Amino acid sequence: MAIVVLGIILLVSGVVVSGLNKQTSDKTNLRPTAWIMNVVGVIMIIGGLLSSTVIIVPAGHSAVLMRFGAVQGELDEGFHFIMPGINTTELMEVRTQKEESTGSAASRDLQVVTTTVALNFRVDRSKVGELYQNVGREYKARIIDPAVQESIKTVTAKYTAEDLIRSRPAVKNEVEEEITERLKAYNLIVEPNGVSITNFDFSPEFNKAIEAKQVAQQEAEKQKYVLQRAETERQTMVAKAKGEAESAKLKAEALKVQGAELVVAREWIEKWDGKLPQVSSSGGMIFDVKSLMDKAAQ
Repeated sequence: MAIVVLGIILLVSGVVVSGLNKQTSDKTNLRPTAWIMNVVGVIMIIGGLLSSTVIIVPAGHSAVLMRFGAVQGELDEGFHFIMPGINTTELMEVRTQKEESTGSAASRDLQVVTTTVALNFRVDRSKVGELYQNVGREYKARIIDPAVQESIKTVTAKYTAEDLIRSRPAVKNEVEEEITERLKAYNLIVEPNGVSITNFDFSPEFNKAIEAKQVAQQEAEKQKYVLQRAETERQTMVAKAKGEAESAKLKAEALKVQGAELVVAREWIEKWDGKLPQVSSSGGMIFDVKSLMDKAAQ
């Protein structure tokens, strides 16, 4: 419309200059200047009016079509004609957008937890006009941020502070369900897996308590390891003692057998008449007399 206004100004100026030309002397001819101004003004008016009848909606956007300020519908991507001076448009983005919001809430054990949530969402293309009519362009501040903060409070109250950390995937799913349900009423769509919990921030007192608990757990694990090592060493010593006892038992039994053989040999020697024993061809026993004598001498 600015071009149309400039064209009108030029056209009026051309008419004024043409009127002044009639009042001046013949030596001063302003008629060509007035003619040029009139032509340029007409061209600008026509061009401005034509450009006002055309709207190009870029990719990833939808245009809200209005007639005298009242919402009439939506225009999709591409080239459209509208009535200048009657119709106006407002571009709205319908691509996936990202919004990061932070909310503080009390956990089930009354710990204050500050949670940061990243949300991927988009505007329902078919309901852009309704969103603009009911909320306007500031839907992030008016709808999304409050919805995220309320969802954080609702879910956080169900868990203890430690459970929020241990059950992070479950917490994320519940927050996503809450946000999706709240935004649905305003024609805002949460993308699949579009919610991410980027941070849990606890009070300094709680962080110190967690740190102390971790130190205690590490100390307990250390003591457990020491006890296990002592038990292993005890079992090793018991096994070694059993082995030594078994070995001593076997030695004692061996000595007992050797002692019995020695008694038999001594009795045989005492009864020996000095003659060497005969060896039968059927494979009888041969006695080692020297060995028997050595044993007898011991």
